[in-house]
Amino acid sequence: MRYIIIIVLLVNFIIVGCLLAQKDAKSPKTIIGKDSGEMILIPAGEFQMGNDKGFGNEKPAHTVYLDDFYIDKYAVTNAQYKKFVKATGHREPKGSGPVNGEWKDEFKPWADPNFNKDDQPVVCVTWADAKAYAEWAGKRLPTEAEWEKSARGGLVGKKYVWGDEFPPPYKVGNLADVSLSKVFKDWETIRNYDDGYVYPAPVGSFKPNGYGLYGMAGNVWEWCADWYGKSYYENSPKHNPKGPSSGKSRVVRGISWCLSKPNYLNVSFRYSIHPDHALNYVGFRCAKDK
Repeated sequence: MRYIIIIVLLVNFIIVGCLLAQKDAKSPKTIIGKDSGEMILIPAGEFQMGNDKGFGNEKPAHTVYLDDFYIDKYAVTNAQYKKFVKATGHREPKGSGPVNGEWKDEFKPWADPNFNKDDQPVVCVTWADAKAYAEWAGKRLPTEAEWEKSARGGLVGKKYVWGDEFPPPYKVGNLADVSLSKVFKDWETIRNYDDGYVYPAPVGSFKPNGYGLYGMAGNVWEWCADWYGKSYYENSPKHNPKGPSSGKSRVVRGISWCLSKPNYLNVSFRYSIHPDHALNYVGFRCAKDK
């Protein structure tokens, strides 16, 4: 009788193990996209979005519930974007931005060694460029809410991606720092902070956040799917908000290599850019439904 009980228990154990394995197989914590980019699963649940002590467009702080989704571990790189251009015939990035201290009207990042390395985030892409890439890769752009939840990395009530400390701890991200001030003499930078980069750093150069995502603070702004609405938070739906139905500019998040003001570095800081603009401090990463 004892042996029968043991056998039954073993069978039950095997069945439960198989069911758990099936569950895990349905919801892997990481997946690899068509573009060879690793994506990380952000679990469903509530988080606090916005900031009652921030700028007007960050108010009010409010609770948002998001379904599970995947988001790129890194910003899309030049190497990945080149594959997209080669596969589809999409045009190369073109835009404007400061180069060697001067503002160029027609700046070509792939021709400039400060921006064209394979492992640097692609920049000078419009919102439509980013969307086209995402669709080619079988993905989409993240919503603003998805981006902020991802950037927070599970931290609750913190000002920045890394916590509350400012100036930031050593090398938390690529920000306007001592290295940048050596090239752009009059640029406002963070004193006593040096991340070692003037222009965009290779993706993965700094520590990941609590979700294992890289580059959520600094390096490049990242396009979001949403139209921008200054007062959108006042009436934002609690479940899976997707932004206003129309607008004149698109949301970008995450700040860039050329920003230094503490309030701009807040994880809740909101900004927008005309969707047709292609700038050397704006890139993107993709998301995907579970």
